[in-house]
This record gives sequence, structure tokens and C-alpha cells, in this order.
Amino acid sequence: MKLKVAFGFLFALILTSSIAWAGGKIPSLVGKWSVESSGGMMLNAEKEGKETHWTAGQKALKGQIDITSQEDRFVVGTYTSARGSEKFIAMITPDGKYMYAADTDGFFDCKIANKDTLEIVYRHVKTTDSVVATSVAKRQK
Repeated sequence: MKLKVAFGFLFALILTSSIAWAGGKIPSLVGKWSVESSGGMMLNAEKEGKETHWTAGQKALKGQIDITSQEDRFVVGTYTSARGSEKFIAMITPDGKYMYAADTDGFFDCKIANKDTLEIVYRHVKTTDSVVATSVAKRQK
């Protein structure tokens, strides 16, 4: 009887470990992504900061994310708009469903909707300006 219980416990442990391992697939995000954003900037000083991609009164922004490298869950890339470029680093969550990033002056959270779509929330607060925006990024083919 004890042997049956031990085998049952071992089987359950292996099964749950296998399911947990299979569910944590890390997606490859390397490549170029077209980004369309809606949001706004609040001016906190006379002029926005030099890293800020937004201007006062602006409601939309187009840009590009270029993810240049990915090692396991660690991601490195650049965001570029008409106003300039900014490097960022990010981590993909263990379940492979989200990516959390920091650029030179703010943060963005991404839901990995599918292999070709990211849903992004960006924000920063500085002495010069504050920005909040939501975006959809589509992988360029």
C-alpha cells in the first residue's frame, strides 16, 4: 500500500512539474516592430526633456522598436521615433506572457498578445515632463 502511495505521489509530482515547465515557453521577440501610440505629455517645466518623444498637445506617436538581442528572458533594444532614439532593457516573465522594460527615463509594460503583437503601456515622470501612453506594436515581416 505504501508503495502505491509513493508511486502515486511521484507520478503527480512529475506530471505537475512537466505541465509547469511546458507552460513557461519563452517567445523570441528579436526583430523590428512598428509601434502606434495614443497618449499625452504634461509639461512640468518650460520645455520637455531631450529624451521625451512627445510634445505638449500631441495625442498620437508612431515609432519603431528594434529588439537587437535576447538571451533567455533578458531583452535589449532601441525605441526610435521622429524625435530620436532611446535604448531599453527588458525581462520577459517566466510564463512568457509579459515583458517589463526600462528605458533611459521611463518604464513600459508589455502584454505579449501573440508572436507578432505587443500591447504596451508606457509612462515616465520627470522634472521636465510626464508621459503616459498605450501602444500596439506589430512585428515587421
